[in-house]
Amino acid sequence: MKEYDILVVGASTTGCWFARQMASQGFSVLVIEKEEPENVSRAYDIFHMTQGEMEQCDLDIPDDTSPLKAFSFFGSPMWSPYGNHPKGSISSTPTIGLHKHDYIMFMADKAKENGAEFIYGASFIDFIFDKNRQIAGAKFETADGEQCVYTKLVADCSGIPSAARTKLPASSIAGNFKLTNKDLLYVVLYYVEYKDKSFNPREADGFFLQYKSWSAPSGNPNGAILGIGAALSYSYAEYIFENHFTKNVHFPEYTVEKIEKGVTPYHRSVYSFVDNGFIAMGDAACLTKPTCGEGCTSSLVQGKIAVEVIADLLKNGKPLTKENMWSINTRYMKEQGKDFDSLRPLLMGVIAPDYDEAEYMFANEVIFCQKILGNVDGGFELNAKDIAAIVKNACVGVIKKKIKPSSIAKIVRGLKESAMIGAHYDKYPENPADFPMWRAKADELWSKCRTVAGTCDKEIIKKLNLE
Repeated sequence: MKEYDILVVGASTTGCWFARQMASQGFSVLVIEKEEPENVSRAYDIFHMTQGEMEQCDLDIPDDTSPLKAFSFFGSPMWSPYGNHPKGSISSTPTIGLHKHDYIMFMADKAKENGAEFIYGASFIDFIFDKNRQIAGAKFETADGEQCVYTKLVADCSGIPSAARTKLPASSIAGNFKLTNKDLLYVVLYYVEYKDKSFNPREADGFFLQYKSWSAPSGNPNGAILGIGAALSYSYAEYIFENHFTKNVHFPEYTVEKIEKGVTPYHRSVYSFVDNGFIAMGDAACLTKPTCGEGCTSSLVQGKIAVEVIADLLKNGKPLTKENMWSINTRYMKEQGKDFDSLRPLLMGVIAPDYDEAEYMFANEVIFCQKILGNVDGGFELNAKDIAAIVKNACVGVIKKKIKPSSIAKIVRGLKESAMIGAHYDKYPENPADFPMWRAKADELWSKCRTVAGTCDKEIIKKLNLE
């Protein structure tokens, strides 16, 4: 059997990026991908990353003449349910729209140039364990039959299926759970062209939290991508788009050029990315932004930490044990993990109010305030003065009968759950010996938190036979 320092499972964004980073430092890397090259990452045509994120993650930024680049724009605000009261500032650096399949194949070529090997049409089967039951390699299947490799590390970058992580033993601290339809956002993208050529589609760009919907550039100067995400099924997302979003937010008349569908994780990140000889990355580790489920660059925050730690261990001849790789966990939790995961329960509370209530709250700085929505994915700290102002404005809304007490209760619950998750993640263990106790408490806290599926309308669920 062949031997490699690292086996990467999955050749999409995270897998290609990680392979290039490690191969460029002289380590032997094999990437296996279940799809053939022409079928990799074909669910969507366009995906967006800010220039700042790309620079931080050492991603190549195509120039304006490159066929990889579709367009660039300068961000967009958060809108209230009826398309009023925008919150959030326009970015000083551009957001870049890229053709996803083409850009990922470009990333794969860069990894190959640095020495990484790729095998397409190769499906992960299982781990190979040594006599001490430690991961020593993996088995995968191609058209030529089953193949085996020895490796010091298996990096699961296979996305939502988590092909390797879900094959870990039940005792693994990385967790071998599978994502269900309650843990995913089913995303539908409508590529539209506006009939009124004088309308500037960029004036309508933005995110609508109440529907988990948005308007974003498509590359067509007279068009846009109108997208929506929902738990449970595509049919639920389509129902909300057709019967709520487009009826409450008025866009000029348009024609639909094409429709794309795909899924993204909407689940707290795995508690531990590492185990002996193993690391979960990207969607396989549920590393997505809590507001929208985007994961391309947010997952590379963990990736950069992982590259630094793993490369140092390999260069110094140290084994890739969970103890030696544990700092990947602790550093990520401090850098991004706590902010992302503690925001999820709060979002479940703030998307609960009905549209009229949310419209009032946007207008009167109740939760939907500039301080929160201006940096919703970058982490935020509300001081006592901020909270007092939110509470005061909420009470005024209740007195005026603009907000139901039950809606305030849901928001308060979200705030409390967010604070509890954040406080617990602040205590993330410095070594794996203390992890089981921390994990048990985390499980207890998350079991009390609402999920995105739990916010779905019961009447719509019944109408669509999704029970």
